[in-house]
Amino acid sequence: MAITNWGAQAITFNIGSQLTNNYIQYCALGSGSGTFAATQTTLFNERDRNIQTGSPNFATARKVGFQFDFNSVDMSGIRLFEFGFLGSATGSTGSIWQIERIGSIVFDGTSELQITNTIEVLRG
Repeated sequence: MAITNWGAQAITFNIGSQLTNNYIQYCALGSGSGTFAATQTTLFNERDRNIQTGSPNFATARKVGFQFDFNSVDMSGIRLFEFGFLGSATGSTGSIWQIERIGSIVFDGTSELQITNTIEVLRG
């Protein structure tokens, strides 16, 4: 069974808007390191979480874009290894949609961070 264009767009809207109660609205930063597993429900060591800047971008069919900004106070003293996109302001286990692991970046309080992410719903 194949998914239709309308079905793929409906899934995109569910990921990025208030049509559901667990849509992506926050980005969390983590200082833990480890091997990613698809069964993972949280970051290894969450340090900060911010709500998205502005609204999700639905300009392209079946894609939704997000932007998250962290100021120098947010970033001061963080050793960043991972970040993830969540549907909850609190530590709701299981609400993490996506996790990205990166090499270690140390923030000393003089730098800000902006993370942009686009999710595309593919049809099979």
